[in-house]
Amino acid sequence: MIQAHIENREFAIEQGAQATVVNGKEIHPDIQRRSEQLWHIMLNGKSLDVFVQKIDPETREVTLSVNGKRSVVKIQSREDQLMRTLGMEHKTARKLDVLKAPMPGMIHTLKVKEGDVVKKGDVVLILEAMKMENVIKSPGDGTVSRIHVTEKSSVEKNALLITFS
Repeated sequence: MIQAHIENREFAIEQGAQATVVNGKEIHPDIQRRSEQLWHIMLNGKSLDVFVQKIDPETREVTLSVNGKRSVVKIQSREDQLMRTLGMEHKTARKLDVLKAPMPGMIHTLKVKEGDVVKKGDVVLILEAMKMENVIKSPGDGTVSRIHVTEKSSVEKNALLITFS
C-alpha cells in the first residue's frame, strides 16, 4: 500500500491483480498512455487528461496537471510509512556524481561551468521539452568536473549531462 497526499487530502492506494483500491473502495479506471508524459484516464464516466510535469525521486513528489489544474502529489511507500512510524525519516545523504536528463529535450541554457561548486537545489541548466522550459537543479552538493552537453544540443532521456567530483 502507498499513501498519496494531494493538497490537504490523503489517499491509501493498493494495487491488486484485478482492481485498484483507494481508501477501501475498489475502482476500475481505464488508463491509456498517450505519450511519455501524457495519460488519459476514464473513471466513473469522467475523462481526465493527466500530464506529468515533474517527478522528484528524492522528495517523492510528482507534479501533475489534471485537466489543466496543477497538483503536487507526495508519495509514501510502505517502507517510508514504517520508517516514519519508527521515527527514522529517510534522510540519507547521497554522493553527487552525475546528473542525467529526466526527459528528452534541448539544452536551452547552461547555468554552470566546469569547476563551479554547486549546492543542492542550485539551478544547473534549463531543459526545453514539449515547448516548456524545465529548470534542472542540482540534486546535491558537489563540484562540476565535466559538462557533457552544449547549449542548443538535443538530449534523450537519461543522457549524461554533468559529471561532479
